Amino acid sequence: MDGFFKGPGAARSAVHHVLFSIFVTIYGYSVCNFINGLAVSVWAATLLPVLLGQWMLRSTVARHVSKRSAALRPRLAFWGELSVFIAGGAVIGFVNTVFHGFPAASGLKAMFGFVTIGIFAGVDQAFVQTRIRFEEGGMPSFSSKPRSPFAVRLGLSFGLVTALVIGVIALLVLRGIEDGTVKDAEGFRRLAIEFAFVFAVIFCYVANAARGAETLLAKALSEQVQTLGEAREGRVRRRALIGTQDEIGFVSAEINYLLDELDRAHETTTRTNDAIMKALIGLAGARDNETGDHLQRTQRYVGILCGQLAQHPEHAAALAPPAIADIVSAAPLHDIGKVAVPDAILRKPGRLTPEEYEVMKTHVGHGLAVIDKVIADVGATRYLVAARHVIAGHHEHWNGSGYPFGLKGADIPLAGRVMALADVYDALRSERIYKPAMTHAEARQILIDGAGTQFDPLVVAAFLVVEPQFERIATGFADAAQNTSAAAA
Repeated sequence: MDGFFKGPGAARSAVHHVLFSIFVTIYGYSVCNFINGLAVSVWAATLLPVLLGQWMLRSTVARHVSKRSAALRPRLAFWGELSVFIAGGAVIGFVNTVFHGFPAASGLKAMFGFVTIGIFAGVDQAFVQTRIRFEEGGMPSFSSKPRSPFAVRLGLSFGLVTALVIGVIALLVLRGIEDGTVKDAEGFRRLAIEFAFVFAVIFCYVANAARGAETLLAKALSEQVQTLGEAREGRVRRRALIGTQDEIGFVSAEINYLLDELDRAHETTTRTNDAIMKALIGLAGARDNETGDHLQRTQRYVGILCGQLAQHPEHAAALAPPAIADIVSAAPLHDIGKVAVPDAILRKPGRLTPEEYEVMKTHVGHGLAVIDKVIADVGATRYLVAARHVIAGHHEHWNGSGYPFGLKGADIPLAGRVMALADVYDALRSERIYKPAMTHAEARQILIDGAGTQFDPLVVAAFLVVEPQFERIATGFADAAQNTSAAAA
C-alpha cells in the first residue's frame, strides 16, 4: 500500500475516489429509484468494497507507472487511472444487476458514471506526471515532429466532454421516459434537478482539468520566455525544460538547439579571438621591454574589477558574464599599437624625453587602426568592440586630461576606465630601470588621490573592495628580475 499512499498523485487520486463516492451516493439517494430503495448499510456494503478494490488496483498500477520512463509516465498514468475506474464500474454494475436486481440500464448508468469520473481522474494524473517531468529536468530534446499535437489533444478533449454531456442527457431522458417521470410537472422538476446535479459535477471536473492544463501551459511558456530573456541579456547557458511532446515542447527543443548552436559558434569565435590575441601579443612582446607577466597581471586585475563593478546597479547590465569575459580576453591587447613605435623609443633603457613621449603616445592610435581594420573586414563583434574600448580608453583621464581623444567622465568606455586603473597599478608595483617598485600601500594611495581626476571614482571604489586580491597577484606574479632583486635585498 505504501506505493499508493506515498506515490506521485496519490493524494489527488484519493480525493477523486472520495468525492466520487459522495457524488454517487447523493445522486443515487436523490434521484435514482433503485439506489434509494436500498438501506444505507446495504449501499455502503456494496460501494465501499468496490472503491477499496479500485484503491488497491491503483496501488499496483501506480508502482508500474513509476518504473517507466518520464516520456511514458503521463500517458500510462491516464490509462491506468481510467482503467481502475472502468474496473470499478464494471464490478458495481454487475453487483447491482445480479445481487440487487437493478435493470441493465441502471448498471449501464453506473458504468457510465465511473468511466466519466475515471477520464477526469486520469487527466489529473497525467498532469501530475507532466509536472513531475518538469521538476526532474524535462525530457531530452527531440527534432522529430510532435508526437501528440496540442491542437489534436485540445480537439479530442472538447469532443470527449461533448460526448459525455450528450451521453448523460440521453441516459437521463431515457430513464425519464422509461419510468414515466416526465409526464407531470413534478417529474420534470426532478429531472431538472438531476440534470443540474450531474452537470455541476461535470463542470467542476472540467474546470479542474482546465486549471491543470493552464498551469502546465504557463510553465512551458515561462520556460521559453525566461530562456529567451536570459539569452537576450547574454546569459546563454540556460535551457528551456521540455515537459510535453507537442508543439510547445517542440518549440522549446528548437530554442535549445539554436542556443546550443550559438554556444558552439561562440566557442569557435572565442578560440579564434584567443589565437589572434596570442599572435598579436607575441608580436608586440617581441619588441617591448614589458614582460608577459605584466599582461597576465593586468588581465587578472581587469577581471577582478569587472566582477566587483558588476555588483553595482549602474554597471550590472553592461557587465554581464559574457561582457566581462570579452573585456578580460581583450585586456592584453591594450598596448598592441606599440608594434608601430620605433625601437629607439620603445626599448629605451631609461625615461623618455617629452618628444619621445609624444611619439610613444601614438601607440593608442596605431592600436585602434589595427582593430578598426579588423572591424571593417569582419564587422563589430562584441569582442572587437571590447578590444577597441580597452585600447582607446586606457590612457584617458576621468577629468579629460588624458589622450588620445581627451574624453571625460562616462564618455570614456567603461572597459577603458577599468584598464586604466589596472595598467597604472601594475606600472607602479613593477620595477623599471629608471624606478624601483612601489609597495601596495604607496600604489593604493596614488590611486585614491587620482579618484575623480585620473580615474573613475567608482572604479577606484571597486579597487578598494578587492585590493587584497590585487596585492596577492602583484606579489605572486611579480617579474622574475623583480623577484631576484627582492631576494638579494
